[in-house]
Amino acid sequence: MDPSLIDLKSAVVIQIFHPSFKPYDKEEMLGLVKTAGYSIHSYITQNLRKKNPRFFMGSGKVKLIKEVLHDHFNPQKKTKHSEISIEDPDFSNVDYADGAIINDNEIWETGIDSSSTSEEFIENPEEIIDLTLPETLKNRHDLTIIFNNRLGFAQLTNLHGAWDVKTIDRDELVLEIFENHAQTHESKLQIELARLTLQTNIIKKEMGIHLQEKQGRGQQGKGMKAWEPRMRAFRGKKHKISLELNKISQGRALRRKSRNKFFNVGVVGYTNAGKSTLVNKLAKVSLETADQEFTTVTTTSRKVTFPKFDEYGRWQGQEMILTDSVGFISDMSRLLIDAFLSTLEELQFSDLVMIVIDISDEKWDRILLKIESSFAVIEQIGAADIPKIFVFNKTDLLSGESIKERVTKIHTHFPNIDSLAISAMEKQGFEDLAQLLIERKLQLHRKLK
Repeated sequence: MDPSLIDLKSAVVIQIFHPSFKPYDKEEMLGLVKTAGYSIHSYITQNLRKKNPRFFMGSGKVKLIKEVLHDHFNPQKKTKHSEISIEDPDFSNVDYADGAIINDNEIWETGIDSSSTSEEFIENPEEIIDLTLPETLKNRHDLTIIFNNRLGFAQLTNLHGAWDVKTIDRDELVLEIFENHAQTHESKLQIELARLTLQTNIIKKEMGIHLQEKQGRGQQGKGMKAWEPRMRAFRGKKHKISLELNKISQGRALRRKSRNKFFNVGVVGYTNAGKSTLVNKLAKVSLETADQEFTTVTTTSRKVTFPKFDEYGRWQGQEMILTDSVGFISDMSRLLIDAFLSTLEELQFSDLVMIVIDISDEKWDRILLKIESSFAVIEQIGAADIPKIFVFNKTDLLSGESIKERVTKIHTHFPNIDSLAISAMEKQGFEDLAQLLIERKLQLHRKLK
């Protein structure tokens, strides 16, 4: 075993494919899992022809994984194939936990349409599964199964009940990463608020819609006494955190007023595109950077002065503010956007949005997906109408011909957006970038006059 992995948490990643499910990128997921501090022992995939609302994946695969986990953690009681059945008590008791059901919102989130929830699912008939766990893994509590899909609460609960190991989806994984990188008081509050929102939704689903209906009729349903204090406590905490975040937001608004005299550039882009490295080099300061996802969790603003001389050689340095924000991922959920809305909303007050793109990505489709994901988040936070430019980063990893080919392709999809290519790491293309930013600043000043 690689000594560097000793301190990492153990993970198995599962991805389910279906025509109605969003096909999340495997390489992106591997990066997210690595950033969260996990060592991946297996990456399991499954193609479903029809969907299984109970487990999200096929029950046969659930059973096979249960067998492998049982044999690994109980080597003295190894099972024979098919000894653990879906009809066994362990499985028959795994249903929508505590009265939880899949409601319309959860159906939408998981890609399960209401017309198919009663259909019998059909999975690919594989009787083996590529799941190998290291001998050093002795405790179930040290293993996490992570889905590269977005699951509903009932499905995660059912899977946890079947496997008896921690089971999470993409959104929970991203929250873990945010939590690991949170350094400011504000970012910690935002993560706590997101978790409370998640917990509130869980409680509602635990009690089931029938309890909500009884409450609406003024009746006290079974378990209501246990439900009310928990919900009241969560609501109280959420209200308190929201007030505190609002105060922080007001303070930011005051600081923003002091920056109104400057040209403000919002630096956005897919996670790990090199945004923070670019801001670091331009502002000549040292912020946290690394070759991994979500090293930037909070919004950071830096004043930059670009050199400029008039026609007579007189100094006319151009000052502007660069604001680095949290990185984006594909299909960023409403929960995650809401959690960081107070920092992402800074983009609404930018004079220009600079979208940083990793042009070195091996797959063209993935580059296009990252750009589209960035546009989707920009629109969701109300910054769609702000002028934009593309900055294609990491050109030092490509040949000149490859850069030209990729830039040309991108412009066929986005013909009206100016762009330039740079290498933030090598400080290549900085003069052209400075010139473009200065031109945009002067254009705005002329427009305002």
